[in-house]
Amino acid sequence: MLLKYKSLLTLALLTVGGLTNNLIGQDTVKSKVSLGIRFISNYDFEVYHENNFRTVHLAPLFSVNFKHHNFFLGPQYSYIIQPTDLTNQIYEHNSFGLNFGYRYYSNFLLKNTRIFAEFNYSIFQVKFKNYQLGPPQWTDDEEVYVENTGSVGLDYTILNQLHMSCGFGFGSYSGFFLIFEKFTLTSYLGVEYVF
Repeated sequence: MLLKYKSLLTLALLTVGGLTNNLIGQDTVKSKVSLGIRFISNYDFEVYHENNFRTVHLAPLFSVNFKHHNFFLGPQYSYIIQPTDLTNQIYEHNSFGLNFGYRYYSNFLLKNTRIFAEFNYSIFQVKFKNYQLGPPQWTDDEEVYVENTGSVGLDYTILNQLHMSCGFGFGSYSGFFLIFEKFTLTSYLGVEYVF
């Protein structure tokens, strides 16, 4: 009787092992350099009131892929969302800048899905009017922000060369990573075609 259970247990382990081998651990990493084009859209949440705005970034990016590594660079359009409460600063909605970063992919965890960790840097200029009592009624100001975020996400292979990704993370509007003077949360969605 004990031998029968051992045989069934061995057969079950071999079957589960064979099935999970097909689903987990597939590593179809290319060992040569490949180029890609990615389009991302991300939304930054206002966490502290001192940030005083939220942003939506849209960026077409050029990427270089090698094994598990992905480097990307491209122009960026930023839409500044004015806060709902009344402030003495009125922001211009449109801003342009530069987006660049690094992404590290894991092996495929499921058939077409893998996770990644990403460092993303975004440099953009914010223009606004400071209103005040007395002359002059306002002054035009501008600031350059260097937003840096660290995030994790999922990459799903739709077709052999077409990928969709989504993720979330946190960062800062300070120039160096993990300096949280102006802390922000971010979420994003992207599509990439690898040649």
